[in-house]
Amino acid sequence: MTKPNGYILYEGPSGIDGQPIVVIATGFANSSANAKTGDMIQTWIIRSDIAPHHAVKSGDDASICGQCPHRPAMRETVTASGEAFVPCYVKTFQAPLSVYNGYQRGIYPRATMAEIASLCEGRMVRFGSYGDPFAAPIGIWQAAASKALGWTGYTHQWRAAGIDWARLVMASADSLADMLAAHKRGFRTFRVTAKPFENVKGLETVCPASKEKAAATNCATCRACMGTASKARVSVQIARH
Repeated sequence: MTKPNGYILYEGPSGIDGQPIVVIATGFANSSANAKTGDMIQTWIIRSDIAPHHAVKSGDDASICGQCPHRPAMRETVTASGEAFVPCYVKTFQAPLSVYNGYQRGIYPRATMAEIASLCEGRMVRFGSYGDPFAAPIGIWQAAASKALGWTGYTHQWRAAGIDWARLVMASADSLADMLAAHKRGFRTFRVTAKPFENVKGLETVCPASKEKAAATNCATCRACMGTASKARVSVQIARH
C-alpha cells in the first residue's frame, strides 16, 4: 500500500475567530523541494470550506492568519498607519491550493495525537508553511514536537498567545517596538527588516539561511527558530525577501 504524503492533524474551529479550519501535514512520501528550509514536514493551516486563494481575496483568511499585517485585507490599515504595506510571499494558488484540493478529494487520512507524534518522530517539522500555528490548538504542535528532531514556528498572534506558545514558536516582529514588546512577554522574535544586517547587537543574530548570509545553512540544520526550546538565546533578524 502506498504511503500517504499527507495527514490531517486538526479539523475544527479556528482559535482566532471560530471559523472552520483544517491543518494538514505533508512531506511523508515526497520530500520538500524548498532550498531555504531543507527537508522538513510542511504543515498547511487553511480554511476547510474556502479555497485559500479565494479566502485571501474575501478576507476570510483572517481565520488562519489573524491580523497579520501582510494579509491583503490589511493593506488599508497598514498604509493608514504610515507604514509601507508588504504582502505575504506565499502564493496561495500554488501549494496551499493543491493541499486544499487534495483535502476536498479526501486523500488525507486523519491522525490521532499519538500518530502525530509518531509521524514526526526524528523529522524536522515546519509549523505553518502557510497560516499561523495559533489558529489551531497548541496540543497539535506539542504532539508534533514531542518526538521531532526539531521544528520552526512563527506567530503574529503573540500578543494573545500564552507563555506556553513561547516555547514552540517565534514571535513575528515587524518593528523594533514589536521585538521589545514580545521579549517582555517571554518570546524570542523573528524580525523582518527593510535592509540586510539591521540586527540589534546582543539581542538578534542575522538568519544564517538568508540571502545576505549567502544561505550558509538551511532551517532544517540551523534549528534556531524553535522558540525558547532552541539552544539559541538571541532572536533572529532577516531582510525582507
